[in-house]
Amino acid sequence: MKNIFRNITAATLVITGLFAGKASAQQPTTQDKSLLWEISGNGLAKPSYLYGTIHMICENDFKVTEKTKQALSKSAQLVIEANILDPNINTIMAKAMASDVPLSKKLSPADYHDVDSILKKKCGVPLAPFENYQLAATISLLAMKSFPCQELKSYETVFIQTMQADKKHIGYLEGLEEQVGYLLKSYTDKQIVEQVKAFDSTSMNMNQLVAAYKAEDLAGMYNLMTTPDQMDENTIHWMLEVRNKNWIDKMPGMMQQESTFFAVGGAHIAGPVGLIKLLREKGYTVTPILN
Repeated sequence: MKNIFRNITAATLVITGLFAGKASAQQPTTQDKSLLWEISGNGLAKPSYLYGTIHMICENDFKVTEKTKQALSKSAQLVIEANILDPNINTIMAKAMASDVPLSKKLSPADYHDVDSILKKKCGVPLAPFENYQLAATISLLAMKSFPCQELKSYETVFIQTMQADKKHIGYLEGLEEQVGYLLKSYTDKQIVEQVKAFDSTSMNMNQLVAAYKAEDLAGMYNLMTTPDQMDENTIHWMLEVRNKNWIDKMPGMMQQESTFFAVGGAHIAGPVGLIKLLREKGYTVTPILN
C-alpha cells in the first residue's frame, strides 16, 4: 500500500486518461500547439510560464525541450499542483483515502468479485488490501499498468530536481488532502467499477493521450479527456473547473513576487475553463512559445 499511496497524487492526470473514452470529434480550440506558454502584462515586471504536463509517461517517450529548459532557467520558482515529494505523503494519503465503510460492504458481491479479479489479473494484487480505503485508491495502481512499459518518469519530479539543483523555491497550488478530496468528489464508485471493467481499452486511450502530448496538442488532450460519455459534468466541475478557479486566484500573487514556472496537468490549460482562458480574462497576455 505504501507505494500505491505515493503514486495517487502523481497519477491525477493518468487517472483522467484512464477514464477517457474514444477520441472526441470536437476540433481543437487552440490553434497554436505548444506545451509551454508565456504569461506577461497586467503589471508583471517579468514574464512567468505555464507548462502542461502529463504526470507520468514511459521513459522512452520522456523529453524536456530546449525551450522548456530555458524557461525553467529564467524562472525564480517552480509551482506544481501538490507536493508529491512530501516525506509524510504515505500518512497523509492513507488518512485521506480511509473509508468508514469497508469495500466488501460498499460494493455488490458481483462488483467486488469483478474488481478483485481484474486487479489480480492486471496488477497481481487482490482487492483485500484496499478493504478499508476508498475504491479510488485502486486507480493509481491500474493507471500504472495502462502504459506499455515498465519504466515511467514524472515531469514534475524532474522539474523539482532541476530547480532544487539551482537552489530555487518550489511552491504548490493545493494540499495533498485537498487534491484527494477533489478526486473523491469527481468519481463515484459506480463509475470506477465500470472503468475498471473496461480496463482492456485503456492502453489504446493512453496511447492516444501520449501521442497528443508528444505533438504538444493541449487542446487535443483536453478533448480526449472530456468526452461526454466518460467524463461527466460533475467530474469536469470538480477536477477542472473548481480547481482551476482556485488556482487562478493564487497565481497572480505568485507571479507578482517573482518569475514563476507553473507546471500542471495538460487538461487544466486548454478548454472553456482552462488556465489560458482564465488568465486572459484577468488581463494577462498568454502566448505560446513555439520554438
